[in-house]
Amino acid sequence: MGKSNNRNGLAIAIIAIGTISLAGLGIYASNSKASPKPIEKPPVAAQQNEPIEVEVTPDSEREQVTGLTPKFVGEDLTFSVDKLTPPAGVDPKVWVVNEYLKTLEAVPSDAKVLNCTVDDNTRTATVDFNSAIQSGYGTTDEMTLINGVLTVMGQFENVKAVKFTVEGQSIETLGNIDLTQPQPTLQMPTK
Repeated sequence: MGKSNNRNGLAIAIIAIGTISLAGLGIYASNSKASPKPIEKPPVAAQQNEPIEVEVTPDSEREQVTGLTPKFVGEDLTFSVDKLTPPAGVDPKVWVVNEYLKTLEAVPSDAKVLNCTVDDNTRTATVDFNSAIQSGYGTTDEMTLINGVLTVMGQFENVKAVKFTVEGQSIETLGNIDLTQPQPTLQMPTK
């Protein structure tokens, strides 16, 4: 009977060791962190084989504007006029006023119009300049600047008056002319 007890004891010992090993493995697995999942690359979008149509209006068919160059005949301010074509995608009102500013020696070269909006009810254009426009002008230079802007804006049918602002703020003057109220546009000279 001695051999049979040894075999039974050995079998019980092997079962006990196996059970303890499995329990330990289970505890280890539940307490350890899972390995991170590999990062998958997002799928590449399918290439579009259909052509994209872009409509481009040739210069000859785009709206032309009248540009002005100031000149004095004696003491009288006059303007020479030129038909100009604004670049595609640019507001013609902003562009033509900026072109006019380039003709004025008294205006700093970095002065420009930031934007122009028109109130359709009052037909008043708000022309918003950057702060470089405020450089202090004498009477003649200020008159040339203001009258030129009023004349350039007068060519647009939906504009009957112009309000001058600097970086969104109303201004009183650029020298001596009262600009607190919108100024009526001036008639474009004929060639």
